Amino acid sequence: MNMKNKRMIKVNTCFMAFALCFVVACMSVFLTGCGEAQVEKTTATTESGIPETTMIYIYHPDGYKVVVEDERYQLKQPDSTSASIEELMSAMAPYYEDRLSFTTYMIDSDNVVTLEFKMIGEYDNDYVLLAKAGLIRTLYQLVDISNIKIILYSEEDEVISEEELSRDSIYYYDEDSEAYK
Repeated sequence: MNMKNKRMIKVNTCFMAFALCFVVACMSVFLTGCGEAQVEKTTATTESGIPETTMIYIYHPDGYKVVVEDERYQLKQPDSTSASIEELMSAMAPYYEDRLSFTTYMIDSDNVVTLEFKMIGEYDNDYVLLAKAGLIRTLYQLVDISNIKIILYSEEDEVISEEELSRDSIYYYDEDSEAYK
């Protein structure tokens, strides 16, 4: 083998090594771009330094509309969905005490929350709709909840209504509320 052939082999070998490195680098960039995007999570905080996710707006019926309380409720156990549900139901109870009595709740492995209520007094379709709107608007602020199922019983323990409500099942809009800004 002469010197010219040895030189060509070295050049070809270097060129193939360079081409291989280039292909590997391109594939790496391409495959990285095709994977799930990694988003850096940041926790928004309120002025007092409390994480935003622990501060919940309380919605409830008032007359013929749903209102939101000015002061947000601070969850005491925000890391526990079930504890947060119990806290919120206790915090909301005074707004419903004359019409609905919260009896129990369940949460399944798919994070579907089932709430059970007993109607106090006469059934009022308008009030029930407003109550459901307030309940789901409040509880869906807990990010782990996938759906909410509400079962409403009469005073005689007969099922009046049973329905599963997604985040947008009952549309409520109030442009004056800070919760929507």
